Amino acid sequence: MQKLIYVSFGGKSITMNEQTRYVMAIYELGIIIRDSMEYLLPPGKNGFDLKVYQSRKQMCAHLIDEKSPFQVFCNNNKAQAKDSDITVGEKISNQVHEFCDDVYGDDSRIVKVDHDKVVVETSLLLQLMDYCIGLHETISDICLGFQISFEKAGNLEPDLKQLLLCDDPFYRSIAFRSIATVFVLKFAEYNTAVKSYVLAERTKNGVDPTKQPGFDPKVDPSCAFISNEMTRVIGFFNFLRTHNKSHDVIFEDSIKRMQDDFHYFDGSKKLAEGQKLQDAMKKFEATFLPVIPGYRDAWVRIFNKIFAELNTYEKEMIQKAGAAKVVTTGEVAAEEAKEEATATAEVKEEVNKTENEGK
Repeated sequence: MQKLIYVSFGGKSITMNEQTRYVMAIYELGIIIRDSMEYLLPPGKNGFDLKVYQSRKQMCAHLIDEKSPFQVFCNNNKAQAKDSDITVGEKISNQVHEFCDDVYGDDSRIVKVDHDKVVVETSLLLQLMDYCIGLHETISDICLGFQISFEKAGNLEPDLKQLLLCDDPFYRSIAFRSIATVFVLKFAEYNTAVKSYVLAERTKNGVDPTKQPGFDPKVDPSCAFISNEMTRVIGFFNFLRTHNKSHDVIFEDSIKRMQDDFHYFDGSKKLAEGQKLQDAMKKFEATFLPVIPGYRDAWVRIFNKIFAELNTYEKEMIQKAGAAKVVTTGEVAAEEAKEEATATAEVKEEVNKTENEGK
């Protein structure tokens, strides 16, 4: 990985609060990317929240504006990107803009608004997963780079360090949960495609391919395509696992259990006596559900604390400058907290539902 340059607005001298404020503007972009993983999951009974989508769209445009800390950071990183004729900063900027265009743009391809309803193009779920997992890792690495830089300079605010520490298991628990859901979906699609292929062969040739030596449904293009998608999803899982920064025992145990349970799907792990594959699939999909609320609560506490401090700081700046009232990051945080509280309740409800189904 190429070395990134961690300088602020043109290298100007800035105070501690301004440093944190600068990094948090980049970090907020990571929040939008993380929360966009919601669109990898099936919508609830009322569908996806239109107001939340519109809020994310507005924030996304604001956070990648040409004068935003994110864009300034990208502009400052002028080293040549590997195997490319553009700079590292340009590459990161292009990827983030592509994500925003495809998910929150006026002509978005993956998530869009149709007749006041948020709809997801399910054929592009893996593209969305690729965006979210890859770009969140990039934004996280940028913020951690600033943390190391501030720490070396002796002016790292403890709250920023704590926020990034809490962020990793919270984000990854959501990402692992999303991967499990999409993998189960693709496995069901694969089984349907195999059944269609077998039926077609029986009807067309009067031969049952399942009884032929070396039967491989992947000779069928549809089966092969879905199988490749499942392999990609496993690749995303391995990427998340490899880059995990949390050493929480429960979290690491959940990763190991999920990794082991992938083998239910290739038949190398036998079902327990009396267990059905459908039960194993539900168990696999729910691996991270019980731990998400705890990681979310820890993250929300430190998130609200640091933004309350920044809100106070920004209001003082406005008063000193005699400027008109603007929307501050602290007020944005308050709205984020409302969304997180709602999401927490939904996750807890889903955990209880899963547990009741297992009884």
